[in-house]
Amino acid sequence: MRHGPGVVLHAVLVILMLAPAAPAWAQAGNSRSIPNFARPPGFPDPAFRVEYARGSDAPPMMVRTGPNSFEPLYRRDGNGYTPARAAGYHIAMSSCPSIPDRGGSATTRMIDLATAEWAYFGLPVLDMAVEPQAIVPRMPQAAGVVDIIAPGRNASIGNRVLRQAPRLGLMEDDSPVQGTIAGYWAATGNEEALRVQSIVNYGWHEAGWAMPWSAAFISWLACEAGLSTEQFRRSGAHYEYVRAAVRARDGEDPSHIYVAYDLTEAVPAAGDLLCTSRGNATFTSIADVRRGISDSLSLHCDLVVKTDLERRRLFAIGGNVNHAVTLSVIAIDGKGQPLTDRDIIGAHRWFAVLKPRQGSAPKHDLDGTPTVQQLYRDYARYSSSTRAPPPLPLVARGKPASSTTPPAVTPPPKAPSKPPPVKEPPKTP
Repeated sequence: MRHGPGVVLHAVLVILMLAPAAPAWAQAGNSRSIPNFARPPGFPDPAFRVEYARGSDAPPMMVRTGPNSFEPLYRRDGNGYTPARAAGYHIAMSSCPSIPDRGGSATTRMIDLATAEWAYFGLPVLDMAVEPQAIVPRMPQAAGVVDIIAPGRNASIGNRVLRQAPRLGLMEDDSPVQGTIAGYWAATGNEEALRVQSIVNYGWHEAGWAMPWSAAFISWLACEAGLSTEQFRRSGAHYEYVRAAVRARDGEDPSHIYVAYDLTEAVPAAGDLLCTSRGNATFTSIADVRRGISDSLSLHCDLVVKTDLERRRLFAIGGNVNHAVTLSVIAIDGKGQPLTDRDIIGAHRWFAVLKPRQGSAPKHDLDGTPTVQQLYRDYARYSSSTRAPPPLPLVARGKPASSTTPPAVTPPPKAPSKPPPVKEPPKTP
């Protein structure tokens, strides 16, 4: 695993830059000719979860008039008024998983699925790790180095700061992924986002998704990994399954597969969910989630797919990151802890790690996924045919991810038969 991330990303860039040498499974995306990659055989297509209705088959546009009440919109025609219909997606399949179980632990399948979706979006990368360079360079002068743009605003996305230009792929307003994102929403079992999107598209085509879909993506991963609603609270809001993980920590939700820890208690590893406050949310600990203490319930979680302690990097895949399924490169310290906005300008407000219960750890990380293995083989064939430097060997598929990632400081406890009283989680120095 030592050479994995650098080799994989280098191979990805070579394959994408050399169009004639691109592998057969690379396919043109949209009019911008962004190459994306087909999912490996046997992997689910989220778009099969939805159907697209148009014309007279489309349902009437419904406008919310109350908490649980809707009224149709009408348009005028030659005979008076008729219901206005908006083309859009609706749920066609709700079973989890949508295809037979491929075997392995649920977290292994989630890593495999997330990596396949990342490739389908064109392998976008968002590097937020600590590097001396910035996208807008610093200007040396006699009096010293001057920041042309303040560090906190140098290529920032919101309050986050990029240290390198992002590698973009397909984004949410690209037609090849419209059905894909609708399929993520279908896994939550709630059509509200699909209804809202049909109204948005009625007035403005290619507007992107009106409602953030990052939690829907995580929910889809859990669904296709075979987790029931008791094992994972699928929702369009991250708060729902994070709160369930906190209840699991307290012994109040013994079925939930993920258990919540403060960032100071556990070191993130492949298969974990790494969570941050977002927007106006003020969560700083799982105790805040337990008590609902925050100005907002907005959260964001990414699936950790690899850690590299030597290079102090953590790799995580998330949905709706820069409007795509994106691989984020996150800075960590020498112990494997992600750096937060208290450590470096523009970092996330990481505060919680959701770890799978004992016995649910993944068998491999990013490098062992079928998608990356295919990319590696394609690049190896390319290098042999062009006399380019061959790629360094990847770790054999199936090697336990735990052998290269630091273990949790506090292992997930077994659920007690009787829920203990709510109390502050223990902290380690």
